[in-house]
Amino acid sequence: MAKLWVMFFTSLLLVSAMNFYAVIREPDMIEIDEIRNYPRETVKIEGVLTSYVRDPYGEGADRIDLQVQEIDGHSVAKIRWNVDWTNEVPPIGTVVTVEGEVSEWNGRIWLQSNGYGAIVAKEQTIEFTETKLVEVGRNPPSFANQSLTIDGWLSESLAPDVTYHSLYLMDNQVYGGADHLLYMQVEGRVMEWVEAGSHVVVNGWLQFDERSYRWRLLVQATEVEVLSQGETLYLDWEAEPYTLTYEVGKLVVIDGTIGSDGEEWWIEGDAPTDRLCMLPSSEDLADGIVGQSGDWGGRLAWSTDEAEVCLDRGYVEALQHPAGQFGDDLMTMKEVVEDPFAHVGNSYQFEGWITDPISPDYDKGYVGDGPGYYDRDTKLRIEFVGEHAEWIEADQAIRFNATVLWSESEGRIVLEARSWLLGEAPAPAVLNWGDGYNSWRWDIGKLVQITGEAVMDEDGNQWISRSGSDERVCLLGDGTEASQQEQIGEPIGWTGRLTMTEDSIGNSAQFCIDIR
Repeated sequence: MAKLWVMFFTSLLLVSAMNFYAVIREPDMIEIDEIRNYPRETVKIEGVLTSYVRDPYGEGADRIDLQVQEIDGHSVAKIRWNVDWTNEVPPIGTVVTVEGEVSEWNGRIWLQSNGYGAIVAKEQTIEFTETKLVEVGRNPPSFANQSLTIDGWLSESLAPDVTYHSLYLMDNQVYGGADHLLYMQVEGRVMEWVEAGSHVVVNGWLQFDERSYRWRLLVQATEVEVLSQGETLYLDWEAEPYTLTYEVGKLVVIDGTIGSDGEEWWIEGDAPTDRLCMLPSSEDLADGIVGQSGDWGGRLAWSTDEAEVCLDRGYVEALQHPAGQFGDDLMTMKEVVEDPFAHVGNSYQFEGWITDPISPDYDKGYVGDGPGYYDRDTKLRIEFVGEHAEWIEADQAIRFNATVLWSESEGRIVLEARSWLLGEAPAPAVLNWGDGYNSWRWDIGKLVQITGEAVMDEDGNQWISRSGSDERVCLLGDGTEASQQEQIGEPIGWTGRLTMTEDSIGNSAQFCIDIR
């Protein structure tokens, strides 16, 4: 019996010692580009502080987001530092040591650091000859109408066969990790592909764009110096499908198994819903790769034939729908914008996409020369002369005859449409539980779909509830949806228009799905 007690206390001592070691041991010092290999572990990194922003979402939170770059490299790490605002942030250019837990969500990776000792300044020895994005962001008028040299990372790829690009210069190689974005227009052709996420130094002219109410940097393609090409992006099957649209035009790699029915090709993941359209190269067709598994690389493209995002193994530029190019018999909106007063008073045939929903009782909206925010270069006001009985949805294609007018009161071009032909309305956007206000607000007014259970509270209000949680969204219907739910007995995919209602008494707002 005595031996058993000895063994018990010995085991207890060993466990306590191991726990004590786990608490006091020094985190491993790793390279910035190795962060993704240490999920949910506490690590240390060292680098140069290049950017920071306090309370990034204006919530009054004690949080500072920082960007730390390798001292002799091009990789950048994002830091979310939970600390009192009164704490002094080291100057830009300071070499700092950062301790934090490697966190990841929906493909985004950052270090979660807490407390005063998480960020330690070592020395301030790095001098930057060019202007930093954070400096321009703090006081852009002081740089207005000046030629600037700024280093940063590209949000999108620059293609050699395109003479105009609109994109962002970022302080992080990943769009989702960037704290500062400067809108940039690049004129001219680059000699070869410059991939998204490339570290570049650009020389450009900063000016305020009165048309779009934002600052922009005008850059010639010859003034883009590539310091480091962007890395190939690894796609994760666990990421939300809609996020693929943000990666169109980028070099990507995804793991899976090749499938084909003789006409269509696709890549399958482990789950039944893991499926990505694929456009095979001539080598793929010759090698007979159907059924093979592995990592498959290519450029992510929007295929107009398939009407979806596809992995293009050969990358045919014609698969991309060039913004504003619709045919010889049509006038492009970009031509009108470049010389508006040469077109005022004349009527033309146009083709484009409605940017936001237009209700049947409203006759004004906007039309763009691309099917999405990142695909269009030009957006103009459109006014309909006559009635339209149905909603015109966001991203719905439209061909119309319009007169170009100049509105002196608004100081802008207006396309007065008298006849139009609408394309098929796009499928409802899928809302994901947990995304929250910052994600859902972009779909207000649009047709959306969400899966949940309809319930009615004691006041007679209906809600769509997420199974197994307290999350819910207001449901506007005919009042019978909750009883229909009881008969079905399982979550339903509800399709309706996303609205926001305000409670002036409670000083609050809430999202609603209007299926009426």
